[in-house]
Amino acid sequence: MKQIIMGILGVILLTGVLITAEYGLSEENIEVYEEAIDLQTKINGVGFDGFYITDYPMAFYDGEKDYVITREGTDYTITKRKALVDFIAATAYPVDGQFEIHTPTVEKMSSLVGMLGVLEGAEYGKNNHIVTLWHEAFHCYQLTNYMTNIEAFCETAVEENKIAETVDVNEQAVELYKQQATLLKEAVKCEEIDKIREYIVQYKELEDKRNLLLEEEAINLERYYTTVEGSACYIEANVCKELEPERFEADYVNTIGDYANGTAKYYKAGMAQCMILDRIAPGWKNGYDFSKVPIELIYEILGI
Repeated sequence: MKQIIMGILGVILLTGVLITAEYGLSEENIEVYEEAIDLQTKINGVGFDGFYITDYPMAFYDGEKDYVITREGTDYTITKRKALVDFIAATAYPVDGQFEIHTPTVEKMSSLVGMLGVLEGAEYGKNNHIVTLWHEAFHCYQLTNYMTNIEAFCETAVEENKIAETVDVNEQAVELYKQQATLLKEAVKCEEIDKIREYIVQYKELEDKRNLLLEEEAINLERYYTTVEGSACYIEANVCKELEPERFEADYVNTIGDYANGTAKYYKAGMAQCMILDRIAPGWKNGYDFSKVPIELIYEILGI
């Protein structure tokens, strides 16, 4: 799974920190950790009951070792161990019966992003890493509490490249999806419930047509990514909104209608559906167990 305090730091990093590694984590990574944790009280898990970023250890990978931060109350410890994964990606990873947030260090990720040029000239910084930590923390929450429901989306193993092989090459399906994405974007920006309902009615009509063009396995994969990754993207978008409101509009809201090959488009679709639910049913997260795609809740609430 995917994706990335302005406090006063003195000579001693922070009260309550114990570094047991021979060489500690860099100050920049510790600042990222502290700022990410500090956001818990500001966004309160964005309303998902029982979601606390502090529940999950964070492992920062420097290319050779993991620096693992575990927390008890306001205190935390940093320990060094041999790296458990050797790929440079952020993910939720099971370790000794619990899920950990695994991420490259800020320096490692910045170097990779710069080399790949994925931010189109922009630098990868602390805020990028903070939203990534929250994205992966949400996956830890999902997998810890709702693994059975998540696995039910794809009862048999299906490779991610199924999307590229069967969906992105289907011109009719692509065109219909683009129209759906545009409707989602309009609905997100709309404040009138009746008008939102009109957009969603049109969306469902397109969805019904499009599903006739796709294999069941591809549809299930789409439902999985829209639900699991889409809701995690919704979390990171809300974190970004707290950190950089202008970037939230530019990078999240304004890109909902964009089409990209692969699975990234489902992140934004699921995010948009969660935002629409916030508008039409603010309490929708109470009891939400990831057994339904967010759009299915929208249909139920709007009576479509």
